[in-house]
Amino acid sequence: MSSETLLSNLSQSASNFGLIKVHGEDAESFLQNQLTNEVSNVTETSHQITAWCSPKGRIIATFRLFKRDGAFYLSLSEDLLEHVLKKLSMYVMMSKVTLEDVTESFVHLGVSGVINQDLTNLLGDDLPSEADSTTTINGLTVLKLADTVSRYEIFADAESSKVLIKSITAAPDNHWQYLNIVAGIPNIDQASSEAWIPQMVNFIQVNGVDFKKGCYPGQEIVARLNYLGKTKRRMYRLLIDTDQLPAVNDSITSANDKAAGKILNTAINQDGKIEALAVMKIAEAETELKLMGNEAPITLLDLPYTVDDS
Repeated sequence: MSSETLLSNLSQSASNFGLIKVHGEDAESFLQNQLTNEVSNVTETSHQITAWCSPKGRIIATFRLFKRDGAFYLSLSEDLLEHVLKKLSMYVMMSKVTLEDVTESFVHLGVSGVINQDLTNLLGDDLPSEADSTTTINGLTVLKLADTVSRYEIFADAESSKVLIKSITAAPDNHWQYLNIVAGIPNIDQASSEAWIPQMVNFIQVNGVDFKKGCYPGQEIVARLNYLGKTKRRMYRLLIDTDQLPAVNDSITSANDKAAGKILNTAINQDGKIEALAVMKIAEAETELKLMGNEAPITLLDLPYTVDDS
């Protein structure tokens, strides 16, 4: 079975993501001091969701963090890559660490549903089967996502597969975004950067924050809210009765035109309807909702995890 067969059969592209490589003697300690999750838990066989916050506790970017050949990699929204790379580099100072944009060095793909048989044949027993597990073999790094459906992210070394790239026919990115919405996994992009603290986008529920780790930018604010406060906003999954895809930060109002929330991520579902993740005021979420200026009615949908609003 050839690598060409494998790559040409992958079911979904993830081309709107960028990739930052972090390597050097101090790479782990550097990331540990910046990110919301426990970086030491990321190994060659395990990955995680994590975020980078401003000193005010607002999420600058969300990442999937994995390790390959001794280096760490941060997958993030492509439109934030240049900003994050430049700003994160300011914190390197005397640390022995190098940050690089390696987006063009990898083919980034995703597989959902029944795993591609060619991929199964290639990896055999090395195919990651546990949530948040990782395998790197034959030039591929495969991440098994924690989800209610079977999902994998794959990073293929472009140097070893560049001859094959032209043969890839990728499905629209909308489907991958839709699966993230169903899973309740938020994606912060340029339009939503520094708008929300982790609790407001359910980042605790998707295991994106470790409250036992040491300090990172905004840690005091995030921890104080977790232990001493109560957020008045959180993220909801919505069904919107419109054929017009809302934009990030579009406003949601209650029946009396009271501000209720803002759109975060959107996609078209299998029925041609709009689904979204939105940050909502908890007090307004159960009221009659609509998009401002559109009048499209909104229905709340279930998330795969429980959020305690008490």
